[in-house]
Amino acid sequence: MFFILNPFLSAVYSLKEIRDGMSHKFLYLWFLVFGTCFCAVNEAADSYRYVEDFMVESQYTLSRYLIEIRDYLTFQSNIKDIYTLTVNFIVGQFSQNYHWTYLIYASVFGFFYIKSLKLFLKHQLVSSPVVFYALLFMFCYSNPIFNINGVRFWTSAWIGVYVALHLFFEKDYRRLPLLLLMPLIHGSSVVWVVIVALAWLLHRFQKVTIGLYIVSSFVSAVSYLNLLNDYSYLLPQFMQNQIWSYTESDRALERLSGVSEYGAAYADFLMALPPYFQILLSIILIVNRKVINKSVSSERQLAIMLALASVTNFLSGIPSMGRFQAMVIPFLVIIWASNYPILKKYNRLFYLVPVLYAYSLLYWFRNMSSITELPLYLFPAPISVSYYLFP
Repeated sequence: MFFILNPFLSAVYSLKEIRDGMSHKFLYLWFLVFGTCFCAVNEAADSYRYVEDFMVESQYTLSRYLIEIRDYLTFQSNIKDIYTLTVNFIVGQFSQNYHWTYLIYASVFGFFYIKSLKLFLKHQLVSSPVVFYALLFMFCYSNPIFNINGVRFWTSAWIGVYVALHLFFEKDYRRLPLLLLMPLIHGSSVVWVVIVALAWLLHRFQKVTIGLYIVSSFVSAVSYLNLLNDYSYLLPQFMQNQIWSYTESDRALERLSGVSEYGAAYADFLMALPPYFQILLSIILIVNRKVINKSVSSERQLAIMLALASVTNFLSGIPSMGRFQAMVIPFLVIIWASNYPILKKYNRLFYLVPVLYAYSLLYWFRNMSSITELPLYLFPAPISVSYYLFP
C-alpha cells in the first residue's frame, strides 16, 4: 500500500530495510515507475537523442527492421548496436509514446541492478549501520537508475557486473553467455569482456595485481583532474574511430579541449574526491592482505578486484573509457563488506562519505531535475503511470 501511495518514499524506505529479503522488490517497482516517468526533454542529454531515434525507428516496418539487423550482423551498417533499435521497433508496433521505451529500459536495467545488489547483501558481514549504509550507497550510486539517460552503456554495465560477480564470487559459469549480449547493447562493451578475461588470467598472481594497481592508481588519480593527455592515439585506428564516435558531442569536445565538464576548475577536484576515496579503500585492503589472504576465496577475490581496477585505471586516460571504472566499485564494496570483521578499525573513514560525495550528489540532483517532474515524487503510482503512458 505504501508503494501505491508514494513510490518514491517507498523506494527510500526499501533502501533502509534492504536486508529484510523483500524490500528489493519494491525498489525494483520504483525503477519501473521511474522509467515510466522519465522525461527526455533536456536537449543536452543522451536521452533526447534516443527519443529522436525513437521517432524514426518506431515507424519501421518488419522488413525494414530485419534489413537493419542483417546489415548490423554483416558489418554493413553504421549502427553500433541493436538494443535501442529493437526496443523502438517493438514499442512502435503499439504506441508512439516514448515513455514505453523507458519503461522497458528501466525494467532491464533494474533487473540486473537488483540481481547484483542481492549478491552484495548475500556476502556482506557488516555490523555497523554507518558502514553498511555507506557501502550500500557506494554500490547503488556506482550506476544509479538515472543512468537510463545513457541507457546503452549503463545497461550493458550492470549486465557485465552481474556476470562477473557471479563468475568471481560464486564460481557460477552458467551466466557467461550473457557477456555475449553486452556488445549488442553497447558496442564498446567488448572491452569489459577483455578486462574480465585479463582479471581471470591474473587472479593467481596477487603480487602482480598489487604492483599493477599501484602504478595504475597514479594514472587514474591524474586523469580524474583532467590533467592527463589523451593517449588513445596509441590504439589501433578502428578503436580510435570507435572512441571518437562516442565522444563527438559538444560536451565531450569541451572535455577534450581542457574545459571542465562541471563548470569550473575546482569542480574537477571535488568530483574526484569519491574516486580518491575508493583508491584509499583499495590501498587499505592491500595493506591488510596478509589477514585477508587467510581465506583462499578472499585472496582470489582481492586479486581479481585489483586486476579489474588496474586495467580500468589505465584506460581512464582514454576518452569514454574512464566510465569502466564505475563497474569495479561493486567489487570493491563487496570485498570490503565480506571482510568487514578484520576491517572494523577503519569504520571512522565512512563518516566522510557524505562529505566526499556531496558535490557529486549536487551535480547528480541537478541532472535528475532535468529528466523528472513532480508527479514522479508526489503522485500515487497509478496516477503517475497513467499520466505518462496514457496521456
